Amino acid sequence: KKAWSVKIPLHKRLLLYSALVVSVLMYNSSCWAVPQIFLEKLDVVHRRHLRYILNIKWPGVISNKNLYERCQTEPLSAKVERSRWRMFGHVLRGPIDGPAFSSVIFAINTLHLTGRKGRPQSNLFSLILQDLRKRNMFLNNI
Repeated sequence: KKAWSVKIPLHKRLLLYSALVVSVLMYNSSCWAVPQIFLEKLDVVHRRHLRYILNIKWPGVISNKNLYERCQTEPLSAKVERSRWRMFGHVLRGPIDGPAFSSVIFAINTLHLTGRKGRPQSNLFSLILQDLRKRNMFLNNI
């Protein structure tokens, strides 16, 4: 609580938060295969921390957009998505005979196979496919 005191300038508090908290929260986020609900909860925690740093308590209200603009940051879910794309780019640019590229080729070749019964499992490749569809891109474009 003392680290977020008003005596420290806002930009320093935000730098501390980014270095000490966000870096731990985002560790290895490029490999997360989490549902959207989890990412929304992560954003809620992030906004709660930012409000605490800005000393905005209930009944004080600030919109999420204004909060991100005031802190000059973005939702952590957007950072997770960007890091996932960055990792996928590294895999595609890597050696063709490497294990990462081979696993992507295997996933592409087994898309037509039916899986087990029940709820479909979420994995990293399915999230990348969702991201591609969201941007009107397809695997044959890659």
